[in-house]
Amino acid sequence: MRINTNVSALNAQKNLFLTNKMVEGNTSKLSSGLRISRAADDAAGLAIANNLRTNTREAKMAVNNAQQANAFLQIAEGAASTIQRIIERQAELSIQHSSAQNAGVQSTLEDEYDLLSAEITRIIDATEFNGEAIFSASARSFTVSDSSSGDSVSVTLDMAAADVTTAIGAGSTSSALSFVNSILGSVGAAQNRLDYTVANLQNTIVNYAAAESTIRDLDMAAEVADFQKNNILVQAGSSVLAQANQSAQSVLALLR
Repeated sequence: MRINTNVSALNAQKNLFLTNKMVEGNTSKLSSGLRISRAADDAAGLAIANNLRTNTREAKMAVNNAQQANAFLQIAEGAASTIQRIIERQAELSIQHSSAQNAGVQSTLEDEYDLLSAEITRIIDATEFNGEAIFSASARSFTVSDSSSGDSVSVTLDMAAADVTTAIGAGSTSSALSFVNSILGSVGAAQNRLDYTVANLQNTIVNYAAAESTIRDLDMAAEVADFQKNNILVQAGSSVLAQANQSAQSVLALLR
């Protein structure tokens, strides 16, 4: 019998240390709800989960861009619809002006017609989004992709006030109305595309989040079961270590 080196106690201490580490890991995971609470838990899984989280944030920003584009188009639609109603009124005034019984009020009708043309110019020039004119020859590109390729939806609403008022001034309200209707058509087509884009991105966000969850999130039921097992092992290890530490005392019986 040897007392200087208690191999049984050393083995019990080693195993108790390992089970204590496992309990610490269980506690960290259960308190955070994460299967990967530190890189050492699953380095490869953490890298994949981080990429998925980045993709999710990119997709959310793409949704935000698409919604901003929709806001831009809604402002354009409101202004173009107002201009359309003005042109319709001008068409009425033109017909009224040409009728003989209104010869005495033609100047009044002309004044209203001209004022409405001025209002069309004002609306086109004053309609802005984020400080930039909406109706211009410049294309607006809205990034609606969750990838580095930067896919975008481009919208051009080229409606110069001079073009519309020139047509109206020449007495061609139908030409001016067709011009405005083409703008409304472009707006509607872009809105439909953006609606589909947002729906697709929302679906992508859900799928990214689900994929990340399977890697990063903890199965609470399984972890609780593992935690209980390791707790029992710690208690058993503590008891065995105490017994191993006491075993050397049997040598005292030889000295009696």
